[in-house]
Amino acid sequence: MMLAGAIWQRELVEFAQRRRALVIKLAFPLVFGIPLVIAAPPRYAGITLTMLIAIVGALGAGAVLTRERQIGLTLRYRTLPVTPGPLLIERLSTGALIDLLQVTPVLALIALRHPSQFVWWPALLLSTAAVLLIGNLMGAIASTLSDAPGEVMLYVFILLLPLLYLSGVFTPLTEPALLAISRLLPFSYLHEAIVGALGGEPNLVAWETMLGGFGFLVGAAGLTGLLGRRVLESD
Repeated sequence: MMLAGAIWQRELVEFAQRRRALVIKLAFPLVFGIPLVIAAPPRYAGITLTMLIAIVGALGAGAVLTRERQIGLTLRYRTLPVTPGPLLIERLSTGALIDLLQVTPVLALIALRHPSQFVWWPALLLSTAAVLLIGNLMGAIASTLSDAPGEVMLYVFILLLPLLYLSGVFTPLTEPALLAISRLLPFSYLHEAIVGALGGEPNLVAWETMLGGFGFLVGAAGLTGLLGRRVLESD
């Protein structure tokens, strides 16, 4: 029988043991990140890197959790002596941690390339963690809508792209109403942190972005706990 505390251990062991997949997962963000960090203007690098981090969290979780439903692992989760909320928090937090390890080389490259922008590093780390956890939650919810991984990824994109637009990632927002909406979305703080860490001209200062990232990280954990039963017992 799987123990509740073994969920994060199983995920990390599986991640480390699949050497080929591990190399691909670590190399994939760098393939995009190296030319962007080194040569692209901060504005365009911020767009692509924000999309990259959002996609890594959401699509990865959607695909993995769909596979877990197909092989019956989600049903085994229900037999554990743990309530669905904390169980889903542990499962998605582990997924977000693995995703963070995947994008850490890109974050490190940003820091090495622009050491004078160290004031943005806490905001960058917190907003990245928040977006990855929220992305994992989006993928988990999408995995309850279909048993086909392709359809699950499509649902994720349908939700993710409008949210990125409303966050001001693709184009600067000038309308007061749109600006207010963007402040209610975690992707805007990640975008601001990336642009700031790259030496660009963000619309927020570092401490505001850091507080926003921290707030969304805490909020994402709380929302994950509330949706535990909905995600794990949806079959």
